Amino acid sequence: MDGATFTPAPTPIDPVDAEQPKRLNRRQAAKVRTRQRVFDSAETLFNDVGFERATIRAIAKGAGMSTGAVFANFEDKTALYVAVFGHPPLTPERGRELVNVLRRAQGVLDAFADEEGVPELLADIRAALPPLPVKAPADA
Repeated sequence: MDGATFTPAPTPIDPVDAEQPKRLNRRQAAKVRTRQRVFDSAETLFNDVGFERATIRAIAKGAGMSTGAVFANFEDKTALYVAVFGHPPLTPERGRELVNVLRRAQGVLDAFADEEGVPELLADIRAALPPLPVKAPADA
């Protein structure tokens, strides 16, 4: 785990003391703890087995909760993944799309390879990125 934590929505402000956030009642605090346990379990499972192999049941079990507790806090597995990592999971289809975008970008940059400064830029880009597969996998 990278130590990420779920940040609950701001609590209502007490009109008497607008600078002091209202304390959570027991029920609200329990909901925050439940959501954090689900979040932590999902983060561990997604890192260990990946999005496709992680199941809501396994996430719930890791959190010591029911699947209902997971769904009470997150719409579905994708929403949970987005909450944990900040972006949707990379599916094989999306991976192929990204490879194609990178190939097109590489083609544009290669077209300007003889311009001043471009060879150095291309060398820096190639050094920073892993090599693209020679051929996009058909059904990866």
